[in-house]
Amino acid sequence: MPGRPFLEGDAVDLCAVAEDDLEFLRETLNDPAVWPSLSARTPLTEKQEREWYEEHASADNGSVDFVVAVDDQPIGSVGVNDVDDVNGSAEVGLFLAEEFWENGYGTEAGRLVTQYAFAQHRRHRVVARVFEHNDASARIWEKLGFELEGTHRDEAFVDGEYRDVRYYSVLEDEWDGEKD
Repeated sequence: MPGRPFLEGDAVDLCAVAEDDLEFLRETLNDPAVWPSLSARTPLTEKQEREWYEEHASADNGSVDFVVAVDDQPIGSVGVNDVDDVNGSAEVGLFLAEEFWENGYGTEAGRLVTQYAFAQHRRHRVVARVFEHNDASARIWEKLGFELEGTHRDEAFVDGEYRDVRYYSVLEDEWDGEKD
């Protein structure tokens, strides 16, 4: 069960990743419905998830990851990564367990983490990457006012084939956090 919410939304909360969340995160990342949208190529082991937690989840490099929770139940993860302090940019990423898709949870989690990147990390530009086959993810970022910047053709080898990757971004002066 996730800890106390760090950021609270109407339907979802964003909580710091805790050791108790690791099993849920690993099982979700290994779900055949989820891993292809994240470009995972091999199953994530318990040891690898623990190493990520010990080295990355508490790193002091500007990156931050949250557990997305609904009614104190973990449903996914969202984070700010690839922080570039020189240029004021960062990438946001998101995944939810399949049973929580299509409920607006991803959009709200995306809104909360983007607002956090601008307000708490002084980012000027926030980026999101989406594989060509993941239209639901693209809709999240489009609803939130992210603009499609371009498509990198055959950039990622995912689930046995090369996939295009769409790049979305929003600038701090464009962000209002209210789009739906």
